[in-house]
Parts: sequence; C-alpha cells; structure tokens
Amino acid sequence: MATSHSLPSLLFFHLAFSLSFTSFASTQYSPSSIASDQIKFWYENVHNQMPDSVFKKLSPLTKTDRDYYKNLITKKDFSENPSFCSLAKLSCSPGLKDARRKPTNTYSNNGASPINSNAADKFSYFRISTLTEGNKFHLSDLEEKIPNRAFLPQEIASKISISRKSITKLFPKSFELSKNSMEMTLSYCNAQALKGEIKNCPKSLEEMISFAKFALGKNKLLVLASERTRRSEFLIRKIKKFDRQKVVACHEVYLPFAAYFCHSTSSTQIYAVDLIEPETRLPVSTVIAICHMDTSAWPANHVAFKILKFSPGEGEACHWISNIDLAWIAVD
Repeated sequence: MATSHSLPSLLFFHLAFSLSFTSFASTQYSPSSIASDQIKFWYENVHNQMPDSVFKKLSPLTKTDRDYYKNLITKKDFSENPSFCSLAKLSCSPGLKDARRKPTNTYSNNGASPINSNAADKFSYFRISTLTEGNKFHLSDLEEKIPNRAFLPQEIASKISISRKSITKLFPKSFELSKNSMEMTLSYCNAQALKGEIKNCPKSLEEMISFAKFALGKNKLLVLASERTRRSEFLIRKIKKFDRQKVVACHEVYLPFAAYFCHSTSSTQIYAVDLIEPETRLPVSTVIAICHMDTSAWPANHVAFKILKFSPGEGEACHWISNIDLAWIAVD
C-alpha cells in the first residue's frame, strides 16, 4: 500500500483508481467533433482518466451542428424536436419512468426535496467507525439508473439556465413527459446553499470541471468514482484516506441533457474503500465514501438523523457515492 502522497502514487494506486475506463485510443472522433474538444479540455485540467460514466456522455455533435443550434437558441428560434434530440443524444422521448433517482439517495443535505424517511435504505448513511479494515457491513445499492444523455456543447449550455421558465420553454414536451424528475432537479439546483456550502448545477462537462477548480481553489484535479457494485454484505479489505481539506461531490440529476448537482461543504473527508467477498475473500470492487464531519447546519428532519439516531451537530454522517456520481479533489 502506497504511503506517499506524491502524484505518481496517487495516479497509479490501484485502491483509488482501479476503475473500469474506456480506451480513448480505440474510439475515433472527427477533428470537427465536439467530443474531441471535450476530451482535450478534460486532459488539460484533470490528472487521471475519464470514468466510463462520463465518457458515455461526450457529445456526438459536430462544430457545424453546435454553431447552428447555438444560433437558433440565441435568436430564440429553437424548438425541441426529435431530430435534434437524436442528433445531440438527448433524452426527449416518452417512457422516462426510470429517470428519477431512487428516493433513498438523499445526496443533498439542504432539505430542498422532502424525502420519505420511512422508505429510506437504513444502510444509506453510516458513521465513520464503519470504515475499519476487516469490518463486515451491508452495502447500499449504488446502481443508479438514469437514461444516458450527452453533454451539450458549452456554447449551447451557457445559453440555458436551470430554471423552470428556461427548461419549459426550450424542452416543453420533455418537461411534460418527465415533470416530476425535472421538478426535483430544479428544487435541488435552486435551493439556498447551506452555511459553508458552495453549490452549482453545471450543464456541461466544461462547467463541471470549472466549478470544481473554483470550489477547490486549484487548477489541477483528480476525479474519484465508485465501481459498479450490487447491494450485499462485504468485508472491507483496505481503506485509503485522501488528505484533502476540500471535496467537490457531483451527483447526476435529470434534465434532457447531462447535468449534475455539485457542492462542496466544509469538514468533509473522502475515502476509497476496497471490498472483498466475506466467504471467498475475493476482491469485489472499490467504492468511494464521503464523510460530512459537521452536520450542525443540516435540517433536523434529514433522513440521516433518523438512520443514525442523533440530532444535527451531534455526529458525522457518511455515505457512498453511486456508480454515476463523481468526487473531485485537488492535485497537491
């Protein structure tokens, strides 16, 4: 196990980065494609590889497509249509009943959207004492299922605001088809930030990376993501704590295009945890845990307090990040 916090050990330390990545070399992009620009922007700002969950969201649009639709939106002549949705790889079709994230995934602590605590997974929050090598515990279901949508080019995304007026004007059919999902997104994105919290809902890959750089106060980033893991009992084999003062967590939310709810709170610790099967002792996966050490500003009706049986400010609350979410830390 690496003990140094140097860049090489962080980049190649398998506990934190033994994730399944797509090979960029095997995928050809036209020099005129937006995806090639998105990949370039990633490697100019992020020190490790792009997780598969992000790679799948790269835009298939060409720069000619981008300029055409940017011009329409600027002139307020844009109208949602199947051709654009297909071309841009957006989700504008009926049957979006799975678009809404599971109600037990209470990734925001601002109380913007009431959660039925009676239906919450009792393993979704835990104390930091759970993170002990050799400990046996029940892992929550980290498999989130949201229709895959591509990022919009930054030039188009910048013309859209995360507001009911903007979304319903640009995507009226999609809003009606998945109203509950989009209303939940709007409630999280427009809720007031907690004391000490910095939050944003980036609408493009470039916006997400730029926000992480701003919140962390650094120009170079590392990204952490959980491997796909089923709900079951596991043993903790190894734990890697990242000695960082700040963490930016980005949770995917539902809009017709790829979007995230990102926030950074004070007194946050992040860990990469290697799991093994209790019986066979064979490696299973690596999952990322975030521990909020100061819960004093959380609403008293937060589901975490019912699960952990204490009140705001009386203890820390830890949770795993799902297979589609990201955690950003700065390169020292």
